[in-house]
Amino acid sequence: MSLLAVVQGVARRCNLTAPASAIGATDPNVLAILDAIQDTGDELVERWGWQNLKIQTPVTFTGDGTTAAWPLPMHFQRLGPSDTFVSSLYPWLRMPGPINEENLLIFKKIPINVLPSVWRIVGNQIEFYPALASGEVVSYVYAKNSWVLDLNGNAYSTPVLTADTDTFAIAERLLRLGGVWRYKYAKGLEYAEQMQDYELALTRIAGQETTTRSVNMSRAPVLSDETLPGTISDLTVLNQGNL
Repeated sequence: MSLLAVVQGVARRCNLTAPASAIGATDPNVLAILDAIQDTGDELVERWGWQNLKIQTPVTFTGDGTTAAWPLPMHFQRLGPSDTFVSSLYPWLRMPGPINEENLLIFKKIPINVLPSVWRIVGNQIEFYPALASGEVVSYVYAKNSWVLDLNGNAYSTPVLTADTDTFAIAERLLRLGGVWRYKYAKGLEYAEQMQDYELALTRIAGQETTTRSVNMSRAPVLSDETLPGTISDLTVLNQGNL
């Protein structure tokens, strides 16, 4: 569905004439609808880690023994609740983080040899302490903020509505429902029922996308998070530490 189709859908639900175009329009109602859709999309990215916004190919850093801070990707939005960094030197261990300021200062003052390195996000960078060892490769995945796409499905440098033919990486239904209640709110109209419809739809759609671990409350788990079935295909990892 295109941006224009979403705008037209919002207009009809607000008892307005559906516009023939949206971007570049001067009608204050169309401009208010565009603002409502933009705000809805920005909020949805902040509230949930949508699967279409998760990268598939991990980002990697290769340590040089001295560099402690590495820049975040341009479209970085967040790490997932269960996501973390993985070191090639300690592939079986989670790199602890994000570490709080107090503990990081303690580590730096002692100093203590933390293995693997701890991490935090600060100043649009990922800081590791101690600095990654020379040749150490750290990988991670993240969620992008690139919810606005062009006609060919390519993300803009910033997630801003740009053309009537724009498409989206998040559910158009939520953009339409959010656009309706936000438009009515901006115009001083009754919007409570439409806002409730939006929140209920968000709960359903987000729930269908969840990839968090399931917790079985009826019986003891057979496997813990650190115990997985299978065999080790590369025995060299056993020589890098004690399992």
